[in-house]
Amino acid sequence: MAHDVKTAVIAAAGHATRMWPASKVLPKELFPLGRIFAIVHLVWELVDAGIRRVILVVGRQAARPIEMLLDRSIRPPTKIADDPVVRQFEVTLAETDFVILHQSGPYGNAVPLLLAAHSVGPEPCIYAFGDDIVLGENVTKGLLKSYFSTGCPVLAAQHIESHRIPLFGILECWQEGGFEYVSRLIEKPSPGQTLSDLASFGRYLVTPDLMDTLRTITPSRDGELWFVDAVIRRINNGERVCAFTLTSGKWYTVGDPLSYAEAVKAATETGFYSASARLVG
Repeated sequence: MAHDVKTAVIAAAGHATRMWPASKVLPKELFPLGRIFAIVHLVWELVDAGIRRVILVVGRQAARPIEMLLDRSIRPPTKIADDPVVRQFEVTLAETDFVILHQSGPYGNAVPLLLAAHSVGPEPCIYAFGDDIVLGENVTKGLLKSYFSTGCPVLAAQHIESHRIPLFGILECWQEGGFEYVSRLIEKPSPGQTLSDLASFGRYLVTPDLMDTLRTITPSRDGELWFVDAVIRRINNGERVCAFTLTSGKWYTVGDPLSYAEAVKAATETGFYSASARLVG
């Protein structure tokens, strides 16, 4: 039985080594996309999908600037207070419950979610990587639609170019009742290991039973705790996992120089900022 989803966890504790030296001072989640930071775009996506509580798990570098970003006492200059983008940002701060947790413990992209598990409680949640941005489609709404129809955990996915397949987790799926179910998840496959070009990226619908599985995983590759290890274990146990494939949107990783440049260009060309501002009543 599917339950309402009101909480999201954002992992914002990465090192962004590919963006050095820009990331020496500014965490990648705070790289600008026009007038807003990447993480603000992500928060707007979540809020537009009905999320009302956002837990941010941040590293040492990101903690202070994100605290300042979310500080409601810092008001905009009077002369731009009525600007639509500014108004939307202020409404988001006022109407969203933000919780900041500090990253600790072992390395790995499962760690932020495990740190937030107690705050999430026995409910489903959205788990998002703060450097994965989607333009042109609300991917969180897609995850929720699949979850409410199937009751299963859901992975966001996008078809990618063949030369990029060895860089990501690749999904093999079958279709049933209008939904995609994952039969296999291959992490960074070697050439010829799969015929699929469907890459999973950092947006997930996590069910309580998947969270329970996550609590039991142990460090694997590079001695780190990996979120996908819990997903793979679930699949291997014969339990269902859904995939939601982007239809009109495109996924960008702002922690990669080329992808970040493409995201800035796409956000400008699509008029994202004015379109987002219309979400304000």
